[in-house]
Amino acid sequence: MDSKLVRIEIFGGAPIGEKEAKEMNNAVGVLSKGKEILVLMLADEIAQFSKEAMAFSAGDEGLMYTIADAMVVKSTAQRITANFYLKISKPKKPSKIFNSEKDAIKWLRAVESNLIPA
Repeated sequence: MDSKLVRIEIFGGAPIGEKEAKEMNNAVGVLSKGKEILVLMLADEIAQFSKEAMAFSAGDEGLMYTIADAMVVKSTAQRITANFYLKISKPKKPSKIFNSEKDAIKWLRAVESNLIPA
């Protein structure tokens, strides 16, 4: 199977706002040539996302290039933020939180292969 996966790494500094979330989404669209793709997101421990960025990312426009997305967390604070995103924003595509990149990729490929219901 020819798997399509994009890996996004976010480093600390300024919080990720709606503008940055839209820029990331546009970059995914360019990398995927406008098609849906698996998204793997890794953020360092001090990365922060605004409510607007989370709302955009969970909506139709923010997920237009996404088959499923996996978030790898490195701290309790990130897990809390990621759980908040999943529970409050309720993304319309399969989304899950992981402690390891290996487990996240395994899950993404299983979703792509329809081994895990969306």
